[in-house]
Amino acid sequence: MGRMSTRQWWSRVRRTDRDFHNEIQSHIDLEVDRLIGEGVDPVDARHRARRAFGNVTTAEEHFYEARRFVWVEQLRQDVRYAVRTLWRSRGFVASTVLTLAVALSLVTVVFAVFNVYVLRPFAIPDPHSVYQLAWRHGPDDGGAQFTWREYEEARTRHDVLDGAVAHRFQMLAVGGRRLYAAFVSGNYFETLRPRIRLGRSLAEFDAAVPGSAPVAVLSDHGWAMLFDRDPQVLGRRVDIHGQQIEIVGIMRPEFSGLDDAPLDAWLPITMLPALTTTDLFRAPQPRELTIFARLRRDVTAVHANHALTPFMIGVATADAAGRRAVNSSSVRAELAPRATPNPLTFELLAILSPIFAAFGLVLVAACANVSSVMLARALGRQREIGIRLSVGASRGRIVRQLLTEATMIALLAGAAGLAIAAVVLPAGRAAFFGTLPPTMAQLMRVAPLDLDLRVFGFALAVAAIAVVLCALLPALQATRLRLTSALRGDVAPRLRSGILRNLLVVGQVTVSLILLVAAATLARNGVTVAATDLGFDASGVFSINERGMGSERIPRAARALEAEAGAANIAVTSSNPLFGGLGSIGAAAAGNPDTHTTAYMFVSPEYFPLLRIPIERGRSFSAADAQAEGPVGIVSERTARLFWPGADPIGSVLRLAPQGDSQADALKGYSDVTIIGVAKDVVTGMPYQGVDPAIVYLPTSRDGAHAGALLVRRMEANAAEQEHLSRLLERVDVNRAAFEVVTLTEIREVLLYPLRIASWIGSLLGLVALALSISGLYGLLMYVLGQRTREIGIRMALGATARGVVSLMMRQSARVVGIGIAVGLLFTYSALTLLDATLPLRAGNVSIFDGWSFVAGVMLVAAAAAFASYFPARRASRVDPCTTLRAEG
Repeated sequence: MGRMSTRQWWSRVRRTDRDFHNEIQSHIDLEVDRLIGEGVDPVDARHRARRAFGNVTTAEEHFYEARRFVWVEQLRQDVRYAVRTLWRSRGFVASTVLTLAVALSLVTVVFAVFNVYVLRPFAIPDPHSVYQLAWRHGPDDGGAQFTWREYEEARTRHDVLDGAVAHRFQMLAVGGRRLYAAFVSGNYFETLRPRIRLGRSLAEFDAAVPGSAPVAVLSDHGWAMLFDRDPQVLGRRVDIHGQQIEIVGIMRPEFSGLDDAPLDAWLPITMLPALTTTDLFRAPQPRELTIFARLRRDVTAVHANHALTPFMIGVATADAAGRRAVNSSSVRAELAPRATPNPLTFELLAILSPIFAAFGLVLVAACANVSSVMLARALGRQREIGIRLSVGASRGRIVRQLLTEATMIALLAGAAGLAIAAVVLPAGRAAFFGTLPPTMAQLMRVAPLDLDLRVFGFALAVAAIAVVLCALLPALQATRLRLTSALRGDVAPRLRSGILRNLLVVGQVTVSLILLVAAATLARNGVTVAATDLGFDASGVFSINERGMGSERIPRAARALEAEAGAANIAVTSSNPLFGGLGSIGAAAAGNPDTHTTAYMFVSPEYFPLLRIPIERGRSFSAADAQAEGPVGIVSERTARLFWPGADPIGSVLRLAPQGDSQADALKGYSDVTIIGVAKDVVTGMPYQGVDPAIVYLPTSRDGAHAGALLVRRMEANAAEQEHLSRLLERVDVNRAAFEVVTLTEIREVLLYPLRIASWIGSLLGLVALALSISGLYGLLMYVLGQRTREIGIRMALGATARGVVSLMMRQSARVVGIGIAVGLLFTYSALTLLDATLPLRAGNVSIFDGWSFVAGVMLVAAAAAFASYFPARRASRVDPCTTLRAEG
């Protein structure tokens, strides 16, 4: 085909696909009929006709090529025109891009975190074939921990597994720093196949004999922490609990293990007995190993579950040794996907939905703002649009031109949003660690938060979708006009455009109110929870818990501390208060069929005096009660009123009904508990739950079977005392990180932190949405009042005062804002109900629906709307009626 001008190309493209095809086909059919009339075979006639008139497919290809050329030419023209137009409106572009960039940056930050912890697979080949082995029997019983012997058996299951690795997390202390380490089997790196940066990975010979290979592989973070990324690190040694460990390899930055928290080092599992007091290989073998396995390519997870169920029955039976028999028919294998730190599930999305909704509402507010501005700008270009329509441009071409401008704004907003997110991510990380309590900040680890291609694509996609949606309605509205009115400069569709403007204002007000009320509710609940009386004296009290799967070190830790601190200042518990580890059980007073759920915990006789919890009636536990761990108990005042209303519970019997094998094993011998005392109501669980609705204390001692944690009272709870206790505990385990030593006061701050950070984030989002609403309402009113200049001039010429004009404009704005507030109150109720599904605030003295929060949100939104309405109305009231009427005439 020869070269043709654009007009010639376009004249050819104007024919539709069907018409073009039918035209060619009709000529072919006529030629076929002529050839058949001359006696030519019909099949041969068809071939000769197609050769004579050319192949239809080739012709259609030429047609599509011509159409693509015109589309590309039009796109080039649209882009060039959009660049010129936007360059002349730099203020509009700057405000629009900045508005969208702020909202996009917040949404991008949330997606970046979600990407790291949920979407991004581990940096290993075929991560979706990796699963964590577990078993389950019954709704509440099961496990995911194995012995070394069980791991060796699982490793031989080549019928379903392509490899299985053993993993045991352990926190180590190195030079005063915490080292997050994993003790792994020798085939760990061979099975997972992550990429290594320097040296070599661990091998089978490193884990052949216990204690034979004191070597380690460091992650990028561990390399930076211990050796400041020294490239000459290979062969160097680091002292860990008196053992000289040689560094043999460094992993690439993208791989830091299969844990939620990034690891610093991997060591052979045979080094665990040498560095800790845990021996995985000596009988009886402890159940402390996690098993990760690769499925064979020809095996599905469902098939693997069925195939491994007999093996899991043996594991469950061994785990139930000494307890009631396990029903083998109810045991099943349960393989959990381990491609990412947190597999994407419906339950996870339900939990995160309030967070997504909150940040999404900010984006909605920004889109409403941009839509308002774009609508005002498009209506202001009515004369230009009318001229283009009058010279032959179609409505679709005008809409496409406006959408091209919006797309360019989207690209700028997406790039700006990514730039802001790149700053917000490290700033948010620093703020997070800066506001955490000091002890928790030292222990907390987060995965590196960076902007990868997935985040980059998300930001640009959301920006494009948001801006196109923002621009589509204004574009359709602006092009729906009468040509004569547009050429005179009159905005024809005033009614429809006014309805659209009002809907956009209502949307912004609604979003602002939802976020502000939610933030105020969280803030007030945070203040209420912080003021909750725990019922005991937490000042100067340290909580000591063992890190690991068992509690065999607690009795030795109690003896080590008793020599220095005194027996009266040390209490033993099954789980310390404020840690949320209390068990719950069904219970009923003897002679009463009504059963209630009650919490229970085992405590030593020193527990009540140490925490200064008064015994209101009866007596506390004696040393004999603690040593015998007999069936006697102390209940709280609420528990006494619940089970024995109006009666004295002392001497009464409380019957416990264990549920499940594990609970029956823990409460063996406690079916009937004689009540010997009534203690003051206290908070032992989460502070937002208030005092315990029902709790029974059972006796234990330092050497008792239920000793799981320690409480130590010191003169002061400061860093020096914490260091002193840690040094004393080194006599029990050279690994300082084996025990968690933290004050109860700090634990309380940690428990309050989620509410505080939620209120901070909610307040930030609410203020951003409110600022967007103010700016959007202000800009929209400025445009609307500019369009009503003639009307205002006539009103003032007829005697209206400036105050009357301002009052009129304020009343009109107040009606729209009032509708937004009413809609916002309705949606706020739904939003807080959804929030309550994630943060159970309806407990204790905390309420999800706080009247003052609603009042404060409404007043703040109303005040902001009045501020945004007053100044444009005041400016409009200063017009000169004579000048206005002369100009309009």
